[in-house]
Amino acid sequence: MSFKVRLFLGAPDFETLHVAKLREYPLEPRDYKPYAQARICFAADGLHVQLLSFESKPLPQSEVRVVLALTPGAPPLIISLRADGVFGARRGEADLSDSSRAFVHPFQGEDLQGVYWGGNIRVEPAVYAGDFVPHKDAAFFGNFYKLCEHPTRPHYGSFYPADFSQPLDCTANLGPFVVIDY
Repeated sequence: MSFKVRLFLGAPDFETLHVAKLREYPLEPRDYKPYAQARICFAADGLHVQLLSFESKPLPQSEVRVVLALTPGAPPLIISLRADGVFGARRGEADLSDSSRAFVHPFQGEDLQGVYWGGNIRVEPAVYAGDFVPHKDAAFFGNFYKLCEHPTRPHYGSFYPADFSQPLDCTANLGPFVVIDY
């Protein structure tokens, strides 16, 4: 079943979006499997992604990553946010985080579910407009990942099942997404 990505004519409303819960931790034999989630939508001003991880004392290298293969044969869009606030966005060789084409608003806090960190990210439409136009029923492939390679608390999780011995953007690690409009 495809993950639903909402299309907004105006400003996005994150509270109305489907939530991707990152629960697949195939390499993690211990109990450290931090709860993380992602939301994604398209709006007139671009692609919006909200990343959230519940970790009370995250290591600086703790990361949530998005890989979107919007068009077959085109470079994937890769977005990452670390607990220490380091933000990355690229498509192929183009580093979008050093330009005015990708923006992040990091946040952290605590609620009834626990301590969390994350961010709201927006990518300008010009980044994907040449080969992908979001419209109702448009389909693409992607995945959301929760990663940390630090030896203190290494973990590798995802929304769709993934083989972490392969590159995260390989076709076998990506699942279906579909744009909805309602």
